[in-house]
Amino acid sequence: MNKLSSLLKSETASQLIKYLITGFTAFGIEYGLYVILYKWVGLYYIVASMIVYALVFWFSFFVNRIWSFKSTGNLKKQLMQYGLLFFFNLIVSNLFLMKFLTDVIGISALISPFLKAGFIVCWNFLIYKYIIYKK
Repeated sequence: MNKLSSLLKSETASQLIKYLITGFTAFGIEYGLYVILYKWVGLYYIVASMIVYALVFWFSFFVNRIWSFKSTGNLKKQLMQYGLLFFFNLIVSNLFLMKFLTDVIGISALISPFLKAGFIVCWNFLIYKYIIYKK
């Protein structure tokens, strides 16, 4: 069965819906903490973004593992793979996308996190389903 037809299966659709719910929840937590650190504490927007991204790491990993993908695979292996993806996303989304969106294009540092999240949502689901939490 090819990847496209498997994406249309009901199990995959259920996983995608749960992944999106988890992601929106994690993003809400991440954005709330980001605004606090950036606007109220006065941290540089990249530093604030990286701190909150690291804090939400654990929430996202365990909720996706347990609820979204119902994985019973090797925890250490999954955590290592998730950690590698986390660092990739940290660098790409925060150092490149946020910097590009905010400093080059001129989008507000309060808006660019929404655009950044949209980019990583797409590739993360596929990596979670077919690599990290695969059955």
